[in-house]
Amino acid sequence: MNDFDELVHFFRKPKYPVIVDIEGVLVAAKSVRLLYTKLLRLDLVEKQSYEAIEKTGEPWTLIVMQRKAVLSPINFKKQPTKLELIRRFNNRKNKPADDVDYSEKSVSSKKRERIITEIADRLIDADKRNASNRTR
Repeated sequence: MNDFDELVHFFRKPKYPVIVDIEGVLVAAKSVRLLYTKLLRLDLVEKQSYEAIEKTGEPWTLIVMQRKAVLSPINFKKQPTKLELIRRFNNRKNKPADDVDYSEKSVSSKKRERIITEIADRLIDADKRNASNRTR
């Protein structure tokens, strides 16, 4: 579990949904409150940066420092391609056994924003299914 008290934005807020990659575990949320709640369940290393991406495809960085998790648009990585996003989703560590891969076909006809939103929705749905299975 984590030792941060709040999740703050640096410079500006991202356009939600946001997807964060915590060493191969993908976490998605449609608001800062939901993202904060999900990140609390993970073991984040202080002062280590994690890749994040907002709805538009712009890369962001998440860093935990001094009891705060900071989400910042300052990121020196280039914007991932649509295919890279799909492969990251399909190969994530927290993929449920019954989850179907996101299709790599017709990628050029889909907008990046649509792919990110669909991936975020699938991550959120998988998280809800896992939560309901834990309560049984």
